Amino acid sequence: MEEQNKNQNPVSSLIPILIIGVLTIILFQYLELSKPPSKISEANKTEELQNNPLSNQTAEKQNDFNFKNIDSNPKQIVIENEKNIFILNSLGGRIERIYLKGGENVKIPSSVIDQSKDEFEKKYQALEITRYKGMDFQPHLYKNQMVKPILNDALFQSEVKNINDNLTQVVFSKDIEFNDYKFTIYKIYRFLKKENFFHQITIIKNQTDKDFILNGDLFYKTFTALGPEPEDTENSRIMYTYGRFYNYDNSLQVLHGFEVSSGGFLGCGASPKGKYTIKTEKLDSLKYVGVNSRYFISYSEFLPSSNGVHFPDGIVLENRAPMDGSSSYTVVFLDLKLSKKESDELRTLLYLNSDTTESTKGINGYLTEDKKRNDALIIDQIVYTGLRSDEEHKFFNKDIAKLEFGLDEPESSIRDVIYSSGFLALFSKLRDGIILMMKFINKYVNNYGVSIILIALFFKLITYPLNQVQAKTMKKIHQLKPELDRINEKYQDPTERQKKVMDLYKKHKINPAMGCLPILIQIPIFIALYSAFSDSIELWKSPFILWMKDLSQPDTIYVIKDLFVVKNLHINVLPLLMVGSQLLLQKMTTVTTDPQQQFLMYFMPIIMIFFFWSMPSGVTLYWTVQNIISVVWQLAVEKFSKEEKA
Repeated sequence: MEEQNKNQNPVSSLIPILIIGVLTIILFQYLELSKPPSKISEANKTEELQNNPLSNQTAEKQNDFNFKNIDSNPKQIVIENEKNIFILNSLGGRIERIYLKGGENVKIPSSVIDQSKDEFEKKYQALEITRYKGMDFQPHLYKNQMVKPILNDALFQSEVKNINDNLTQVVFSKDIEFNDYKFTIYKIYRFLKKENFFHQITIIKNQTDKDFILNGDLFYKTFTALGPEPEDTENSRIMYTYGRFYNYDNSLQVLHGFEVSSGGFLGCGASPKGKYTIKTEKLDSLKYVGVNSRYFISYSEFLPSSNGVHFPDGIVLENRAPMDGSSSYTVVFLDLKLSKKESDELRTLLYLNSDTTESTKGINGYLTEDKKRNDALIIDQIVYTGLRSDEEHKFFNKDIAKLEFGLDEPESSIRDVIYSSGFLALFSKLRDGIILMMKFINKYVNNYGVSIILIALFFKLITYPLNQVQAKTMKKIHQLKPELDRINEKYQDPTERQKKVMDLYKKHKINPAMGCLPILIQIPIFIALYSAFSDSIELWKSPFILWMKDLSQPDTIYVIKDLFVVKNLHINVLPLLMVGSQLLLQKMTTVTTDPQQQFLMYFMPIIMIFFFWSMPSGVTLYWTVQNIISVVWQLAVEKFSKEEKA
């Protein structure tokens, strides 16, 4: 039997591994990891929104805001700065759309603009990134309002004013009623010339000569949708990059995908029961809320002040947020109370008509100088909407931003969302450097696939000394193969066998760890490369050659439909080439006769199919090119070794 095992054809030992690899792919497809989560039906969505999870009043008895629309013609306002185009509307006093301009750090694929039916996108060569749902910044009483607050139907009075060369201000105001109380809602938007950040303040002022007690909770919708809209064919890895996040009680929580998960591998744990997850344990504890997509991020950070500006007390999350982005969360102000009307000077005291041309005071300066208002709820926030990038998530004019927001720098913990996790953020500088290199090379070759190949060559060159050490170590071990074979035949006990092998290495002054050193050193580089090539907007819709039309997606060449239990089996070429080249490289560089080590040598590359099958083709292209270079390198080393012996 032992002799039979020795003479066994090596190819036959690969058959079980190949079967495992194929079954892994089929299982991967069968579990629908390449299919986005199912959409929530309109009927279910309506049923979920019938309930008010926090209000002390029942839905049947709860009144709502009342208002009158004297004018029936909404007014659209277009504000443009160096980074964005904002379309505001007096209907709802809200931002209707936000367009992100292309620039040095923001590459918008020309194919996306060319295929667009949006005239603004074509005119400004800008991308609409709120999925045409805009930003509400709207208070509501939550009954059937998580998707569309009732005040979105209110026609606000509007005022537009260019404060100075760096600042444009839009003010919306509306008188509303609730029971026998009267209020005025002010919604102020201030846009800075060079920033991805803008200032938004919402004020609800009591205009009645008696204290107001809601006997319930006020809810406030910021925004919930961010593009580009995921396609129906997106796989789970890409859907994982969409999500929501918030900072509650000084703790950042990131919710990947469209469902709230209790944890688990890649956030795939069991979803909590019920329609909502509610966080309201501590007052004034919600620091910021936001949404993210594969390439963009938007968040609203609530700013403190001495004049009665409120932090929200909590957040209500939909456990199964609809994929259309119509709703994801709403923030909460618990048990709202306002004192009776104090004065009519709020409009003047809060800078609305102030002429700040001297640029010695911004909005924050005016707020801190104003006396504390007990008759008004003031929600003051700085809002970022832009690329998931350190280069864009910064103040471009720090002095003006400091005056406007009262901040020296943007919120630093957002970097954990920009780079998907705190772990990947550790490699951000290296990642950003790789992207800069890729963009620089692309200026000359005009093909990001070629750029990735050249980057693979570059990193192979700079790791040349390490590869030399690895090659010399492997060569010495290869020369000891006859002695290693004798040890394996003589010693059946694995522990004793390993001890004898290490003694042999020590005798010939060989450190086998040196063969692994290049791999260990290159791990941080690969992590940074993975981060750069996975979610870099530069690769979005970027073609390479032949069937590879989009380096941000797997290079699917064909889809087999209805194959046994698999609905759609995607055939991707690069993962197969990568595994084939990895197997060849393993066979050329590994010297062992231990059956267990041989099994692992072949099994590990095969199992990598599971991880790379849904990877963007840009990532898989880099790895494949690295393997091919290594194979060629090894062939060259063997050739020169034979010539030296001759």
